[in-house]
Amino acid sequence: MGWFSGDGGGSPKEADFTSRDDAGFPAGAPAGGNMMAASGGGGGGSGVQELQQASMMIQQQMMVQQVISDLSDRSYEACITSKPSETLSGSQVACIKSTVNKWLDTNEFMTGRLAKKSQAQQGGFS
Repeated sequence: MGWFSGDGGGSPKEADFTSRDDAGFPAGAPAGGNMMAASGGGGGGSGVQELQQASMMIQQQMMVQQVISDLSDRSYEACITSKPSETLSGSQVACIKSTVNKWLDTNEFMTGRLAKKSQAQQGGFS
């Protein structure tokens, strides 16, 4: 039953991989050796492209989770100054909203500024 079991049959857990995080990857890819063969044959590199897309999606999900974690930490440190209770007070809720909105505004500003800078650099080279 694992990566190196050699039984080839696979358990239902291994066969139904669509609900796991690695659903975009072929079930036998590491043991199979050839990624193209494991992903359904040499369809002109579509397997490689699918893997790249899956990798990009996973990276984006990780980035979103990191941002949420960072915002949670910042908000907690800035806004929860007393012993935590079952519910948040009105001032704590307002503080958390303010912290998140400041981050979102700053992120939007910096993204726009970097995009303009990138366009200006590309415009100068072409």
